[in-house]
Amino acid sequence: MKRVALRARVLRPYRRLRFAAFGRESILHRPDWVYGPHRIEIGERVMVLGHVWLAAERVTWGHSEPAIRIGDGVAIRPYCTISASAGVTIEDDVVISAFSTVVDSDHTYDGPSANVVFNPVRAEPIRIGRGSWIGERTAILRGSQVGSFCFIGANSVVRDEIPDFSVAVGAPARVVGSTWEQAQHLVDGEAPALIA
Repeated sequence: MKRVALRARVLRPYRRLRFAAFGRESILHRPDWVYGPHRIEIGERVMVLGHVWLAAERVTWGHSEPAIRIGDGVAIRPYCTISASAGVTIEDDVVISAFSTVVDSDHTYDGPSANVVFNPVRAEPIRIGRGSWIGERTAILRGSQVGSFCFIGANSVVRDEIPDFSVAVGAPARVVGSTWEQAQHLVDGEAPALIA
């Protein structure tokens, strides 16, 4: 990690020039692919470890807001993919485990090609709330809204809304428990209605 931190410190001026924002003490270690970095904001103390794919797709380049926003204190483990055609917001203190995918668009057969890659996409923004933990090999799909302080179990597929303080598992992910008792000291407010 000392070598990783040193490399990050050397590359930080370069990252600040390329990205819409690149925060203090953040690490982007050996990504496999970065597309449209001028449309990507990375907060402070973010750690993105090797072989990650970050893509602000070309359709977002004319938008006024950044396509991908990664908040402060986020940790993204290796071999993750984050792709934005509408917008991906990852709030502060989120952990995304290895081999996970966050993609806000679906390919379609709406165009002339038999190969969906060459046809138009359908896109809806994704938000992952503060303090949530996304388990390994999870897919967060178009239009998903993951609340704050959620735990999404490994190998899950999120397609809809997951309320704050939820434990959700499966494909599609369903709420099976709550993190409220563990996380209540981190927030002010009322206990949510338990959905279990």
